[in-house]
Amino acid sequence: MLPTPTLFRCLREGYHAADLRADLAAGLLVGVVALPLSIGLAIASGCSPAQGLVTAIVGGLVVSLLGGSRVQIGGPAGAFVGLCALGVGQFGYGGLAVATLMAGLLILGLGMARLGKAITYIPIPVVIGFTTGIAVVIASTQLAPTLGIIEPAKPLAHVHERLGYLWDHRAEVAFSPVALCLGTMAIIGLLRRLAPRAPGALIAVVVATIAAGFLPVATIHSRFGDLPAGLPAPSLPDLGLGAGWTWSDLINRLRDLSSLALAIALLGSIESLLSAVVADGLSGDRHHSDTELVAQGVANLLSPLFGGLPVTGVIARTSTNIRAGARTPVAGIVHALTILAAVLVAAPLVGHIPLAALAGVLLTVCWHMAEWRHWPHILKAGRSDAFLLPLACGLTVFLDLTWAVVVGVLLAMFFFVRRMAEATTVTRSRERTEAFLTEPLPAGIEVYEVRGPFFFGAATLLRDLDDQLGEHHRALILRLPQVPFVDATAAFGLRDLHASCARRGTRLILCEVGERASQDLRRHGIAALLGTGGLCADLASAVVTARAAL
Repeated sequence: MLPTPTLFRCLREGYHAADLRADLAAGLLVGVVALPLSIGLAIASGCSPAQGLVTAIVGGLVVSLLGGSRVQIGGPAGAFVGLCALGVGQFGYGGLAVATLMAGLLILGLGMARLGKAITYIPIPVVIGFTTGIAVVIASTQLAPTLGIIEPAKPLAHVHERLGYLWDHRAEVAFSPVALCLGTMAIIGLLRRLAPRAPGALIAVVVATIAAGFLPVATIHSRFGDLPAGLPAPSLPDLGLGAGWTWSDLINRLRDLSSLALAIALLGSIESLLSAVVADGLSGDRHHSDTELVAQGVANLLSPLFGGLPVTGVIARTSTNIRAGARTPVAGIVHALTILAAVLVAAPLVGHIPLAALAGVLLTVCWHMAEWRHWPHILKAGRSDAFLLPLACGLTVFLDLTWAVVVGVLLAMFFFVRRMAEATTVTRSRERTEAFLTEPLPAGIEVYEVRGPFFFGAATLLRDLDDQLGEHHRALILRLPQVPFVDATAAFGLRDLHASCARRGTRLILCEVGERASQDLRRHGIAALLGTGGLCADLASAVVTARAAL
């Protein structure tokens, strides 16, 4: 059974007027900050501004109601921009919506199966690499509105395609949108220094919107028309099958969308749990990862029903929520209701926001999202980490996020296995063994010591040991005092070594084996294979057994 959602725990523990005041103030501020971000992220994803607002409302509400963190804020995220643009360009919004539903089921399943902790086992160099790559991808989507170039009707999925399009339309570059974008970024940066708690993004967008009244620049209204003054009625997304479809058509469609759904589920899970971990560090609380995944799964099931985008926990808005003094998930609920109120009351005003100002907001987010400050430390950490970081970043930018995560994790596992194998040694210790005995070992008894995890990466060490043994050895003692476990491959290696020793007439004896390793040896049948006296508790007993073999 999953833990109770954090909201209910907070209410059960006692919710007072001071908590409500703190959550109201934080939720209002985060809602104001999230408004332009949600619009900008939707546009960058190849969707309409209204879809970004719907995602922030539905996702923010569900994540706060059902989530496992006190201060997590859910909604559209920059991490999804590349995937959404790719999905819309390849399958249309209907395909993206179906893939989001499939991803919601996957995330919900991960949470119900209590696999929340497993999602966090991705190495930091891979995480920072694809985070930086995502920032580069988002920034590339904002170059066209910054330069005043009209974007193509069909979103371009890859960075090199966007750069090529900009070069082909370089004659359309205008001064006004560039000035608005740079001015927006300057105001945000200045307010971040002078008044960190102020909603810098909103203030910058308001100033830019006023200035846009005197400049020939594109706005949300001029590009996308009027924003709807409310939420759309829920409905199932278009499967894109046409009339007279069959079950075979449906299965083929779902199969085509499966890779996109897997990428959304993987990225959404990683991003939300990373955000929750960051929130724990800032707030001193501890989130429930499985409950958080269940909430994210439900949010991704509901968002596409209202025409929304994929939902995840977002670090920037969550950090803003914490800095604003949020105490419970009520702040996240207030944030979602604030955006809903803006849609109901101020939709016509929102339409006057210039696209260049939104580009300035997103470019600022990209700069802080890229995690550049961590690159020097990781590049100096070691060859494997220094290789994984740029590789994950490059794959994210030039291929896609799924390949970046899969290849990055597989390579990280390979590097880990290699380092663990290097940490396992098999060394001759006859001289050191005699130092613990009252008399020298007789000829014909050889002693080796194994140190480190005895697993498939180090199994070849037994073959090397076998090659070193001669026909004159009548007993081989293997000391395993610092072996934490023995896996199946190492057990097979011991079987082969035992068989080789038996052919030479050599008795194989294991001693000083830890409790966990002893259980492994019994489970794999090695203890029974060695027979009486073949598995000794200490070195002295092993020597007695070895003398009997002479």
